[in-house]
Amino acid sequence: MSIEPIRPAGEARRGPRPHRAHGRSTNHLPGPVLGAAIQASRVDALVVTMTPPTASAAVPPDPAQHWLPPRQVPAPFREVLARERELLAIDEFAGPPARAHRPKVLVVSGMSGVGKTTVTTHWAWSNRSRFTGGQLFSDLSHYRGRGAVATVEVLGGFLHALGVPAQVIPPDLAGRAALFRSRTADAPVLVVLDDADQAAQVRPFVPSAPGSVVLVTSSHRLSGLLVEGASSLALRPLDAEAGYRLLVDQVPDEVRRSLPRPDVDAVVDLCGGLPLALRIAGARLAEATNWPARTLRKYLSDDKHRLSRLAVGGHAVRHVFDTTVDNLHPRLRTFYRRLGLHPGPEFSVAAAATVSGLSESDSAEALDHLFEANLVEGVRPHRFRFHDLVRLHARAVADQDEPAAEQESILDRITSWYLAGARAADVAVVGADRWRSCAAPSATWPGPAFTPATAVRWWETERRNLLETIRTAEDRGDDQAVLALCEALWPFYHGHKLHSDWIEAHRVGVRSALRSGDLVAETRMRNQLARAYLELRQFDQADAELEAALAAAERSGEPRAAAVVRESRGVAFRDRGDWPHAAVEFEESLRINAGVADERGTALQLYHLADVLVRAGEPERAIELLTRAAGIAERLGDDMTTARVDIVLGAAYQELDLPSAARPFLERAAATARERGQRAKEVEALRRLLVVLGETAPAALTERLTQLADAAEREPPVGC
Repeated sequence: MSIEPIRPAGEARRGPRPHRAHGRSTNHLPGPVLGAAIQASRVDALVVTMTPPTASAAVPPDPAQHWLPPRQVPAPFREVLARERELLAIDEFAGPPARAHRPKVLVVSGMSGVGKTTVTTHWAWSNRSRFTGGQLFSDLSHYRGRGAVATVEVLGGFLHALGVPAQVIPPDLAGRAALFRSRTADAPVLVVLDDADQAAQVRPFVPSAPGSVVLVTSSHRLSGLLVEGASSLALRPLDAEAGYRLLVDQVPDEVRRSLPRPDVDAVVDLCGGLPLALRIAGARLAEATNWPARTLRKYLSDDKHRLSRLAVGGHAVRHVFDTTVDNLHPRLRTFYRRLGLHPGPEFSVAAAATVSGLSESDSAEALDHLFEANLVEGVRPHRFRFHDLVRLHARAVADQDEPAAEQESILDRITSWYLAGARAADVAVVGADRWRSCAAPSATWPGPAFTPATAVRWWETERRNLLETIRTAEDRGDDQAVLALCEALWPFYHGHKLHSDWIEAHRVGVRSALRSGDLVAETRMRNQLARAYLELRQFDQADAELEAALAAAERSGEPRAAAVVRESRGVAFRDRGDWPHAAVEFEESLRINAGVADERGTALQLYHLADVLVRAGEPERAIELLTRAAGIAERLGDDMTTARVDIVLGAAYQELDLPSAARPFLERAAATARERGQRAKEVEALRRLLVVLGETAPAALTERLTQLADAAEREPPVGC
């Protein structure tokens, strides 16, 4: 083997240029040569070992190349983000460069479409001048699913942008990460990593120079980085005012001035405050001749098609949700879509287990994964909720991928679960002696046993889900579930004065009773609906329902059905101030209840009749009736009937100008109502007690009454 040396690049040759002659090879390589090169005419065996550059052997750029720090952060398209607080939070996180002692990492996380990239790049662009070592940007979604190779490739691109020649960039991840730290040790560097989905994708990109900042956007929370010291900024959907600003930002001024604010506000609400959805809707509004606000509002109001309609020019809300869900483990995708069948946006771990068919422990673990992926958010311990648009997406995926038979099975399970809970709460609050016309649910309540107070808390917590279960049951034609739920929820609606839910639920109940031809159920539904109208002093609607209810009761032949309608007719007359007619109705209901030996019904009619007598100025006779009612309630262990009786006893003694006699009854009534979570009765008892006590009333009673009044005003309308 013959080996001849290769002259270094640029070295002048001595003598004539070598050339092929008489079968002899020349020794010439065109262009520059870095390092060693070997050329041979014949090789029997040759082992060549090359040592790659070490991390410390960073090669400085050639000054002749006039290398400039990279400026890779894309410029923002728009100025209006409606994210002033979030931008200020990043300012505070980054801090003044003069006081920076170490690099910082911030994870900007949130659901898909919430504007993470927009906020992050906006801040990066606005603060680019402070990072004299350069600004680096990479959209990691372009490398999704390629594991460590993606990180290696991105690091290679960053090193090249930082002036490192490609020939000396190490091939392995560890070598490139070390070289990156060396190359970024002298001046502050900004690194923006868009759409990361694993903590491991971030760790190699932390620069060494103090004052450096790494901004990471992710649909995942990347909790592993937080454990290691990174900070987090969670982006939530915009509130109504910020959503309005973002929506109309792209609308021409002449169009914006003519937009009806109620329609625009409705569109903001339909978009759920999600910036991507708002931008898409805003692009539609900008075409005012084709998409007036009212038309767009109607177009997006269809829950079944809203996601597919939130799309324009290659941007689609459903697509960004699809991308997040497609990256889940198959078991989690199944869990996610089944959860989309849950009635109502908020759910407990137990409800999620019922829907999914998994155990509670497995469901809790699956929810943690969805929480990490920002597909659900926690609202309180062991409870989660979907964003409205994510819920629509989960339901759409279920309709697409879940077999129809399995969907029906899931809805049967969750309806039975909520019905069993509502019935168990009803029994805990009112007692087993209440007349119930609907059969007990086939499934027993699997949750913890209720006390009166915990039953009310469960009702309050599940309020929206219970109403949505009634709506879903009607859509499926499950009339028996509708009727049983309305019956079980009557004490809750009546005791808490939730008139919107109360009216909607019982309108559904009337329709279900009519479809099923159940006259007793029709009586109950119309009667309970009338009571809501009476409390709202909508007497015409109440009278119409009571007339129809009484007719149905008489056709049914069930005396207790007639008794409950007579009671409500008495309430109607009482609320109009017609004491004589009210007394007649209560006496008739009392006669019927006594005839069927319904002791609880008897006690309630004695209470109602006594209440009318107190109002009519006959307190002595009222006390006699109330004493009988109290004895029955005590025998039954019916604390709430006792509390009602105590309130009217307090009123009777107050009418007799015997405040000392009234006080203990009112105090006991207030305490019982508070213990059982019956706010309306507690308010009634406290108001009378404050009058009885006068100037001697403790401040705590006034404060409690104020708290209850404030809570009632804050009660969100759910139904209508």
